[in-house]
Amino acid sequence: MKMKGALLWILFCTACSGEGVVMTGADRLIAEGWVAVTGLETMAVGVVTNHTGRLSDGTHLVDALLDSGVDVVAIFSPEHGFEGSAAEGARIYSAGETYRDVAIHSLYGTSTRPDEAMLQGVEVFLFDIQDVGARFYTYTSTMARTMEAAAAKGIPYVILDRPNPIGGRIIEGPVLTVEHASFVGLYPVPIRHGFTIGEYALWMKGEGHIQGGEELDLRVVEMKRWERGMRFPETGVPWVQPSPNMATPATALVYPGTCFIEGTNVSEGRGTEQPFELIGAPWADGTGIASWLSGLGLPGVRFHPATFTPGLPGTSLEVKWKGDECQGVRIEVTNPDVFRAVVTGVAVVSAFRRFHPDEFRWRASHFDRLAGVSWLRDAIEADDDPAQLEQRWQAETTAWRENAARYWLYP
Repeated sequence: MKMKGALLWILFCTACSGEGVVMTGADRLIAEGWVAVTGLETMAVGVVTNHTGRLSDGTHLVDALLDSGVDVVAIFSPEHGFEGSAAEGARIYSAGETYRDVAIHSLYGTSTRPDEAMLQGVEVFLFDIQDVGARFYTYTSTMARTMEAAAAKGIPYVILDRPNPIGGRIIEGPVLTVEHASFVGLYPVPIRHGFTIGEYALWMKGEGHIQGGEELDLRVVEMKRWERGMRFPETGVPWVQPSPNMATPATALVYPGTCFIEGTNVSEGRGTEQPFELIGAPWADGTGIASWLSGLGLPGVRFHPATFTPGLPGTSLEVKWKGDECQGVRIEVTNPDVFRAVVTGVAVVSAFRRFHPDEFRWRASHFDRLAGVSWLRDAIEADDDPAQLEQRWQAETTAWRENAARYWLYP
């Protein structure tokens, strides 16, 4: 099995080893050596990764490990598969698949947990996947399940840290309640949590959310030169689409809010060149909706009337309104430092429901899973002001942030 050559790379610098450019945990592991950065003796490694597990020069981590003599005995892949090309929610069955003669085990097929057969010979887990900073992105759930497997087996778990592409300063959105826990949100965190993947793991272990985690030997290989306020283009790290519809860092920035659209019958722009930035439906009044949203005065964002047709070649059959011309809005972030993705997403949902009460439909259970609470959908139904809804979750995110900051690794 070969990694597909058509991965989207957007290179923001040409000198990724230069001064001031972020050095990821993966780059450090290969440059400085296994023992130096992990503090562990050479072991048989089970790598939890996908197409995003790459060094800054484009080399896949598995290739770099094997070429440096590390004994890689298993690969564990998350949603979208090892190559990152499977559609959202598609179950992946990898029996018999290999990469350079190493078995690939899907953790998004029959089970989301590695079983005993998959764990044969594994002496340490090594995690390297690019997250996007939103609670409902399932890569953190895969990390949690494999951390539990490591704890049960009594083996170390090493995370190669990567930047949070939407920054680590802004935290927003309702904190998930236990009755809404699912694989798209396992634990009580806000929608936009501000963690790097390594910090998230430290929080899960430290707060007692990992079964058997008290005894887990968890190690994070920290980045060099990453700061919480960095925008992804400033890091110098090449962008690899974490999933088929996470096209650019701009997509990631709006995603914590516009992903709410998945819980409705409105298109979230899947199957276009600007997924999650284009929102619409065949019956929508794009001009009226854009005008209403602009009148809210939300910070750091503009709304433009837009026309688009979901259905790029190769688009999943599950794309809403595939092949139909949709009217709606295009979201333009003008100032990421003040932009609030979650309240913007709530406002967009509210606008489509207000303008089109007869055509708009909820996918209620999915919306509530994404929100992590049931009150948000009820409040939108009651035509509550989106700004007032933001105030409702701010008190709990403030308290949550004070606790979460204890796990931060970067200034």
